Amino acid sequence: MVTSRVFRNDEAQSIEATITFPVPVHAVLFDLEALIDGRLLKARAQRRSAAREAYEDAIERGKAAVLHEEVLRGVHMLSVAHVAPGAEITVKATWAITLRFVGDSARLRIPLTVGDIYGRSRLPDSDDLLAGGPLQHADISVRSSSGTVSLAGGSLAEGQARVPLNAPIDLAVTGMMLGMLRGRAADGREVALRITPCGPGEALLNVAVLVDRSGSMGGGKHHAVVRGLTAVADMLGEADLIDLWQFDNELEHVGAGQPLRDLVARLGEPRGGTEIGGALSGAMAGSRMRDILLLTDGLSHALDVQALARRGRRITVLLIGHDSLEANVGHLAALTGGDIFVASPDDIAAVLAAAIGSLRLAAEPVQVGDAEHIRAVRGNALLEADWLAATGAGPQGRAVAAVAAGLALPALDEERAAALAQAEGLVTHLTSLVLVDEAGAVQETLPATRKIALAAPAAPAPMARMVRAKSPSAASYSSAPPDMLREEVRSLSAPLDLSSAAGMIDWDRSPGQLVAGDVSGLGREIALLIGVAAVRPDVTHLATQLKLDPVMLVVALIARSLGEGNRSAARIAKAVLGSGITEELRRLAAALGLEPAGPRGLRGRLGGWLGR
Repeated sequence: MVTSRVFRNDEAQSIEATITFPVPVHAVLFDLEALIDGRLLKARAQRRSAAREAYEDAIERGKAAVLHEEVLRGVHMLSVAHVAPGAEITVKATWAITLRFVGDSARLRIPLTVGDIYGRSRLPDSDDLLAGGPLQHADISVRSSSGTVSLAGGSLAEGQARVPLNAPIDLAVTGMMLGMLRGRAADGREVALRITPCGPGEALLNVAVLVDRSGSMGGGKHHAVVRGLTAVADMLGEADLIDLWQFDNELEHVGAGQPLRDLVARLGEPRGGTEIGGALSGAMAGSRMRDILLLTDGLSHALDVQALARRGRRITVLLIGHDSLEANVGHLAALTGGDIFVASPDDIAAVLAAAIGSLRLAAEPVQVGDAEHIRAVRGNALLEADWLAATGAGPQGRAVAAVAAGLALPALDEERAAALAQAEGLVTHLTSLVLVDEAGAVQETLPATRKIALAAPAAPAPMARMVRAKSPSAASYSSAPPDMLREEVRSLSAPLDLSSAAGMIDWDRSPGQLVAGDVSGLGREIALLIGVAAVRPDVTHLATQLKLDPVMLVVALIARSLGEGNRSAARIAKAVLGSGITEELRRLAAALGLEPAGPRGLRGRLGGWLGR
């Protein structure tokens, strides 16, 4: 899978463009290149922190750079910095994944957007998924060495199609010939990869079925689940054990020991939130079943993946809907030896049948023997990879080696996994891909960050978004006399302090202005707060020592208080204060209520400040 994105800057200032997007949990991204001002640059893998440092250093030096990171398993972020005014940068990324086998077809889903996600993400706003953007289209080209490829919801003309980016790209291959795939590892060894579809197992089912009935499952998804469970009821034998549960904000035991059709008839309509973590934990505690089958759209942050994985149950996930999210629940399935299936409401019966068939197979965790052979089950197929002695001339396919390395990573300790990922050029939780255009022109100011929103999903569920409103312009208060500021302070409409103001400032919009101490774009109240702080004697004294404008110093300390939670703020703080922080700066930050110990109400202290 090769994706080409063009980032064009129509503004008068340098920008950083960032986009966070979903990818399949088992996808392996192994190649990245960028076309910048006619120069083709290739990225190289580095340890995650080193790659970020190289990227930030390039920004600081005014150089164009590209960074591709995994921010969550199943969620990647692409950052392109110093796109000069009027310039464009084209970034091409390549990833590979084995197909999922359902019935007589092999399937690939390329996720392009997500629905509204329940719960609080652990990612900072700068890194998190953002949807609700305008509808765009992309041209796709599909090639297959054997079999017939079809595009769900569309058609391919000589392998070509134009598709909207508000729904996943679903491809299916029938009549495909399977054989040994060969490539070459970074150390020169040949890699052989064999993919064998798993037939339905014969073991008795011993499974707790957990059905998501939250509000996001409306719009036909929940009804499709009911139809699918009813359709597969005939696949069950008398000795199969099924325990049915449903959840939204709360977990409810529907029943066990009865025909599945009867139990399914008791499922309620969609409502409430998506407390997946609590539901899984409760089902594990309340059911003695060996396996868990989770039917959901995955649109929830409300789960602790690592803690749930340690409970020792195999969890298989069936994702439903065009706006579903594979991250989190897909990662959980991978950690527990379960599988991941993806369905639309139209084909859920066939996919659910495949999921039921996979649960009749014995669990087979990833196994690495002598580091020359590995086997794992993914996508309803047995994957076996062998590393063979180098034979000189031969296959060079990097995709095969990348997939094989991806199979091996979960079985390695962190140091060996990071070394393998770096050698093979993979984007993982340990490594990222980065490139810097050292030959390009130098930009003189920090770039303004522009977060690119994914298209609003085609699913009917509304997308809840948080949008920052533009603040009206306000004059700088840094030179206003204290008596004038006293009257302005009394007119504040609500209590506000510098610490809370830090979260209200759009640090991405115009960092160059903020570095220069220009707060005219921040709005009256925030500009006033900064101006009041800037005339404090301790602020003016330290600013004079540091040869800084007092407003610049206050802005930098506010930015510093956010830590690494906001990258633009961190860059502004570093540009003004440098890399180190002195004891005098720490004391001043504490006096202003800008230390991590917690904010102190600014309004209650302003009178004391102005009277000094």
